[in-house]
Amino acid sequence: MTCMTVIAKIKPEKRNEFLDAMRSLQKERLAEPGISISQVYEDWEDPYRFVLMDEWETEDDMQRFLGKESFSVLMGALRTLGAEVEVKLTRLVEKRRFGSAALNDGGQGKQFN
Repeated sequence: MTCMTVIAKIKPEKRNEFLDAMRSLQKERLAEPGISISQVYEDWEDPYRFVLMDEWETEDDMQRFLGKESFSVLMGALRTLGAEVEVKLTRLVEKRRFGSAALNDGGQGKQFN
């Protein structure tokens, strides 16, 4: 699995325009082959800071998206509406869910579900 994480600090006067753009662009991304999850999160303490997280089934799927015009449109919107934008690409080995025992074992981290 491969993830694209975008951290954006949006210009205060562009917040509503950013939200509208992300709604529209997210619908397009979710139609892309190989995307499994696309989420936009608002920072709890800063209403102008957002995190966009996309999970792709394979690195090839994500790389194909990065070469498309829709990725250029996303980056253009972020540059226009944002004061700061950071993009991170991460390859994950395995997704794990921790059971309650793992969280309560005194920090030993011995049990995985």
